[in-house]
Amino acid sequence: MSHIRSKNTKGEMNVRKYLHRLGFRFRLHDPNLPGKPDIILHQNK
Repeated sequence: MSHIRSKNTKGEMNVRKYLHRLGFRFRLHDPNLPGKPDIILHQNK
């Protein structure tokens, strides 16, 4: 169990690269939000 990661997994990194390539900007692992989301998308103004 010590080898199981909860942050920066290979799948998460692939999704982040894909979102960034599409032009989405985001924050990571915000501890102030409920549920510990991995990716938080920014709203374009």
